[in-house]
Amino acid sequence: MNEIGFSRPAPWPYHLMPQPGRAPRVRAWDLALAVVLYCAAAVLGMAAAYFTLFFAFAADSCTPDNCRSEYLTWGFAVSWGGTAFALLGSLALIIVAVVKRWYLWMWPVLAMVLIVGSFFGGAALATRVYTQF
Repeated sequence: MNEIGFSRPAPWPYHLMPQPGRAPRVRAWDLALAVVLYCAAAVLGMAAAYFTLFFAFAADSCTPDNCRSEYLTWGFAVSWGGTAFALLGSLALIIVAVVKRWYLWMWPVLAMVLIVGSFFGGAALATRVYTQF
């Protein structure tokens, strides 16, 4: 019998063994990468919001009888709404990932993909504004 009360010896070194009830700490490289990628996603979101303003040029050749302005409105909504959703959702998921000890870097990457997708979705809607017949 040893000091623990079992017949086999205690594992050595005990401080290197995983402790029950202790979650692993947040990885420093993962946190740093998540912050850098989130900043890049925010810059990408600002660029997408800026270039969305140029969607209005799709209505330059419109006259009162051949223009569907609701597509332009929905183009703005999809582009700006998708960007806001991606950035706010990514921030919320990063906070959840810190609490749950998940990897952090994937959420800003997902935000970048959503920002690009929502921008091109809004651009596709904006191209439908002018009808030629």
